Amino acid sequence: MNKEDALQEFLKGLRISFNNALAYSRNHPYFIKSVEDFKSRIELLFNFVKPVNINIGPDYLLLEGKKYTVPAMYSELAQFFHQRKIKSIELRPGVSVEELADLLSILALSPKDIIKNGGLTKLLN
Repeated sequence: MNKEDALQEFLKGLRISFNNALAYSRNHPYFIKSVEDFKSRIELLFNFVKPVNINIGPDYLLLEGKKYTVPAMYSELAQFFHQRKIKSIELRPGVSVEELADLLSILALSPKDIIKNGGLTKLLN
């Protein structure tokens, strides 16, 4: 697997696990399985990129200097994060499945719920 394939797999895993975070509770088996799969895709990407930095625009994700807008799932994912005022995400080696599940569960909250609970910083702490 090369770097571009690893980036594509990472983005697919992000989309799948985020969709499952939107659809299922934090402890649901489908959600947990998707996060475990996403973690393995991150580990593959760490062979090429450490840490993984995702910069977020209104309709694109920027990884390793490349804008991802097509297919539409990338721009939709960027829009979800942009609505939640997230400008970037950094994943470092050693991130656990639990930490990823927590992050995705929090990101799946509606912007209103995020604000009501004190913002992303407070929720992530």
